[in-house]
Amino acid sequence: MTLIAILANGDYPTHRIPLQALNEAEVIVCCDSAVATMMEQGYSPHPSQRVQVVGDGDSLTPELRKLVPYPIFNESEQDYNDLSKAFRWIMNNIEGLVDISIIGATGKREDHTIGNISLLMDYHERLQQERKGSSVRIVSDYGTFHAVQGEARFESFPLQQVSIFSLTPQVPVSLYGLRYPLSDHCITRWWQATLNEALSSSFSVKGGNLIVYQTHEAKEIPPTI
Repeated sequence: MTLIAILANGDYPTHRIPLQALNEAEVIVCCDSAVATMMEQGYSPHPSQRVQVVGDGDSLTPELRKLVPYPIFNESEQDYNDLSKAFRWIMNNIEGLVDISIIGATGKREDHTIGNISLLMDYHERLQQERKGSSVRIVSDYGTFHAVQGEARFESFPLQQVSIFSLTPQVPVSLYGLRYPLSDHCITRWWQATLNEALSSSFSVKGGNLIVYQTHEAKEIPPTI
């Protein structure tokens, strides 16, 4: 299993969990100018980490290219964004099972954020078809997004905030171990299964194609007077 971090050019991580994923990755794939952000933030990959820059090249000026000490792979086609090109580079260049953490995929522009989160299902589907046993997630400073097809169990903790988004609204969804459970209920709007809460050390979901979001920290309870 190869640990991989894709660094997109949204908000650069500051929380320990995405920073840990970046530091522990064996391969770091930067989406175009995200490599400049990484360098500006002072992150220095350790000697065992392989760093690759991937994208259409439109964000890398000739001056910046001279400063980047890592190999650059350009794809000029515009049908897919740089995040998808980074994922495609991984599939074409890294063999075997992969464990991918996508960092910096949220923030700055809301349309990019929504698009990147929806792409998570595409990446999950391809991994399950071609490299079953591999995994991919989006990790921000606030929480983690996972893609699910069918059913899955998640480790959790009390007061962890959980939201579920259905990409197949015609398929009934069931939720177990959350404050607001569901039993064979179709989620036809994105808001309908959000702002839920874990009750214990795990919860389960069952449905069609789902995006599951879990916060890193528990909800803070205001002190009683």
